[in-house]
Amino acid sequence: MSYRSSRLLRVRRVADREQSRHATWLELFFDLVFVFAIAELAHLLHGDLNGWIIASFTGLFIPVWWLWIDFSYYADQFDVERGPYRLVMLGVMLGLVVMALTIADVLHGRSEQFAIIYSTLRLVIICLYAQAWRSVPESRELTARYTISFSVAFLLWVLSIATPEPIRFWLWAIALAIEISNGPITYATIRPVPAQNSHMDERFGLFVIIVLGEAIVSVATGVAQTDWQWQTILAGVSGFLMAVSLWWMYFERADETTINQALRGGKLALFRSYVYGYSHVLTFMGIVATGVGVQFAIEATSDHNTFAAEQRTVLCGGIALFLAGTTILQWASPNSLPQRAIAMRSLLVLLTLGCLFLALPPLVIVPLLTLALIAINIFDGVPLKAF
Repeated sequence: MSYRSSRLLRVRRVADREQSRHATWLELFFDLVFVFAIAELAHLLHGDLNGWIIASFTGLFIPVWWLWIDFSYYADQFDVERGPYRLVMLGVMLGLVVMALTIADVLHGRSEQFAIIYSTLRLVIICLYAQAWRSVPESRELTARYTISFSVAFLLWVLSIATPEPIRFWLWAIALAIEISNGPITYATIRPVPAQNSHMDERFGLFVIIVLGEAIVSVATGVAQTDWQWQTILAGVSGFLMAVSLWWMYFERADETTINQALRGGKLALFRSYVYGYSHVLTFMGIVATGVGVQFAIEATSDHNTFAAEQRTVLCGGIALFLAGTTILQWASPNSLPQRAIAMRSLLVLLTLGCLFLALPPLVIVPLLTLALIAINIFDGVPLKAF
């Protein structure tokens, strides 16, 4: 290989010298591709709803989220804006679109298609870390561990392609457990933590906007398919205010210094940063489920149907997931959540889950939960001395 070609393939670590970092245009474009994957997951949940569909939505959401985490965090550590790496990321985006098209096939006995595409994308991230090991000597301990653990999990993904269901799904679960646990174990045991100027906090916030957009689409779709009766308009407005409340709760306490402070802190700070980062999957999943649940409520109101138990599970479970995830991640941030806020949100989680067992009409349950979310946001914003 010539000197010029080796220079083109070098990876540059993004270090402290870049004082202020924000998402690049490529990263924003990359996040946008996930809109389609999230939309496919929401469509899956809105199908012939039953317990298996809900479990499948949860099980498939995790690997989709994990792909986003992996490629986003790689771009957080290393520069992917130069040379062929931009082309690699664009190719990954195409692969993500193809993977999203296979999500529905998982429910129809063709889950090997999802495994094939997912394995291919996992191979790409392994190659990226292997190249980073070659090009960035100061990060070799970290990149070696990522390369090895991801390779072990990759073999399980490949093995699952030739394995029948449901054993295939168990192999997926084991592979994901290896991949997801690698980060905390690596950063807890690595000797020097390589210098890094992170902007993952901003990336998390941008992804929240993406899933909130999908929730708004679900609410708007539900209203658009009705005759614009006052009942459906009330449910739709309540659903919109519910999305606003979710946005308010997350961004009112958003902290863009969490990851950077953890990288410069001790082991406890690093542990809390992983609690912070991984809790986002509950927030993301909860927002999507809430939007679909409101859509169910609007359709039930329009058709004068009962609000089925499975539909209440999607709505109430989605809100509970969001509350739990957002409360945990805000507790783990440097400006930790006050105990009174944690207590009130925990109480609202219990009340929301309690609605699962009440056969309330959708025109009651949606405005009621919306008012509860608005009230908890007001409570969060009242200074402690007021009490």
